[in-house]
Amino acid sequence: MSSTVAAPEVGAKIVEWYSCIISYDREQAILSKHEVNQLMNRMVPDEKVKSYYELVNFRHQLFIEPNSSEHKQFAAIAIADKATDEYMQFMYYFMYGQNEFHNGRYKSAVRSYKIAERLLEQVPDQIEKAEFYYRSAISYYRVDQYIFAVSYFEQALEIFEKKPDYEEIVLNIHIFLGGISTELLKFEEAEDLLQHAFRRSKPYPVTRALILRILGLNRVKQNRQDEAIQYFEEALLIKEHKDSVVGTKTEYNLINVKLRKEPNKKENHDILNNISHKVQSLNMTEYVIRCKVSLGLYVLNDTAMINEGLEELQQAELYFEASELAEEVVDVYSKLGKFEKALHFMRMAHRMRIHQSCIGVEQT
Repeated sequence: MSSTVAAPEVGAKIVEWYSCIISYDREQAILSKHEVNQLMNRMVPDEKVKSYYELVNFRHQLFIEPNSSEHKQFAAIAIADKATDEYMQFMYYFMYGQNEFHNGRYKSAVRSYKIAERLLEQVPDQIEKAEFYYRSAISYYRVDQYIFAVSYFEQALEIFEKKPDYEEIVLNIHIFLGGISTELLKFEEAEDLLQHAFRRSKPYPVTRALILRILGLNRVKQNRQDEAIQYFEEALLIKEHKDSVVGTKTEYNLINVKLRKEPNKKENHDILNNISHKVQSLNMTEYVIRCKVSLGLYVLNDTAMINEGLEELQQAELYFEASELAEEVVDVYSKLGKFEKALHFMRMAHRMRIHQSCIGVEQT
């Protein structure tokens, strides 16, 4: 019969496992989880360690299988109400925020992170704090609160830049900052950030592809369509990107630019239809709606479908995405001389911009 293991020993091993996860060491995280599982089977019963295990295991799933639908069961981890340890409460709200983000509930993610932040002083590890700032920043970015996003990214950078092992995360932060500069039409600043990151990205193919994608989106924003196509195609040459969910987004970005250039080309219509089926199979809600709007605009000439898609984005509180697509519709209808329709969608884009500015999460 196997001897029992004291709970503190198992807790220490879970700490090591979590360190591997936030260090983005996939292989070691998998090995550590296996070791922890063996110890858990022999551990003297301890509810606190069991709860800690559940939280770290959830984070492990997000790390190893970021696109799995199984993470939706997080709500079953009822820890916060019974946890007396403030660090455990921090972990709960931090992980719950990641669950909300994973399921596209970005405002809810920010709210959860704000609760966790009140307990941040209970976190002794600087890298764990940097991870918190990084995740918070991405959530603020997704709700278009760029001032807060930049602030949290800068706090994360202050820690990560001192650690050579976190070079890839630093590059990813530069990608986000370049994206924010692009959205704010600070194209020269965005170019400097992204090209600097690109020069350092050769060892990291996934990150390199992401930089190429953001450079493509930057060119779309500047209406430099040929350059955008070149960047998107170059990103999709990187297999790790092409085979990923983000790669599917790049495929949509590529065909969207081609449709802007050649809206009546049958080949482009066929590719859009294929991508529409693909994003539906992957449950990529935002891109399902984007494809719907593009189909209505470029293929079916269906204004009702366009309206429906934009309303769905609004209901999902994706106001920036709705305004961006509405502006694309305005551009197409203006070129066709359909000014009444263009005016309708211009008003919609303006309304979405107002929502985007006013929907911010309380900072108290």
